[in-house]
Amino acid sequence: MARPGVSKAEVQRARMGLMKAGKHPSIDAIRIELGNTGSKATIYRHLKEIEADEGGVSSPQASVSEELQAFVANLAGRLEYEAKERLDILQSGHAAQLKRVCEALERTQADARTARLEIERLAAELAGERARRQELEADLAATRLERAEQTAQLGAQVTGLQEQLKAARSHIASLEEKHDNAREALEHFRQSSREQRDREARQHEQQLQYLQGELRASSEALTAKHTELRNGLQEKADALAQLTGVRAEKRQLDDLLRELKPAAQRLAAQTQVADDLRAQASRANSQYETLLARATALGERNLELERQLAALSASAQAQDQLMKDVLARIGSAGNPPMLTQAES
Repeated sequence: MARPGVSKAEVQRARMGLMKAGKHPSIDAIRIELGNTGSKATIYRHLKEIEADEGGVSSPQASVSEELQAFVANLAGRLEYEAKERLDILQSGHAAQLKRVCEALERTQADARTARLEIERLAAELAGERARRQELEADLAATRLERAEQTAQLGAQVTGLQEQLKAARSHIASLEEKHDNAREALEHFRQSSREQRDREARQHEQQLQYLQGELRASSEALTAKHTELRNGLQEKADALAQLTGVRAEKRQLDDLLRELKPAAQRLAAQTQVADDLRAQASRANSQYETLLARATALGERNLELERQLAALSASAQAQDQLMKDVLARIGSAGNPPMLTQAES
């Protein structure tokens, strides 16, 4: 390793030794005399101090040419020192500028990587949205097909139920008509029976009075009356038998009405089923409208994602172009020459 530094006394001894030997005490000669140690700037600084101490006058033993050579050597050393200082300033400025450019390049590259990752993420999200959109479109098509099938089935079921309802109403109307006819016949029979009983009662009373008046008069008339009475009783028995038949027919009509009640209940249940099917059709319509609105929203979301993807792609291309321009400027600027310097 080099020594910590050369001192002013060492530089002065080397200078005096070169001058006594008849050599010009240049910076390079003094450095060689010192064993190739010490920086030229340090040697130049010590030489300026020595010349200032000597009052700018060389040794009496030195000639004019030697003084001129010393002046030229000192001037060259000074120029070299100033050039080195300017070069150090330029190198430090260039290093700082290069550092800033490298940092900007690293930030640009990081932004580009981030943009690429964002583009990849958005592309994956767009692919997922497209897949979900395809699934929703398939679900929507299936829902439409199912809705059409349900509509056809509901139409067929409603038509069948309407036909059954019409047949049931017709049957009920026929039964009601029969029931009304039976009720009218029964009422008519009751009225006739009541009138007949009243008539027979009046006749019986008249006959009884007549028989009481004529009992003593004629037994033959009494026998005839008894025969007539038996005939009346027979007619009454026939009327009662007819009444019993009508009552049996009424009971049959009542049984038929009781049998029709479950049919009416089933008809009411079928009507409820038809209402439920209509409600299902309404819900299917609502679901179809919801799916359609969702598909429209997804389409708008896809358009927005595609716009974002285009904007990010343009930004990434601009950043790549900026990075290429920076690299091109760095390559055209080049690196300034560096002086080899050995610090003692």
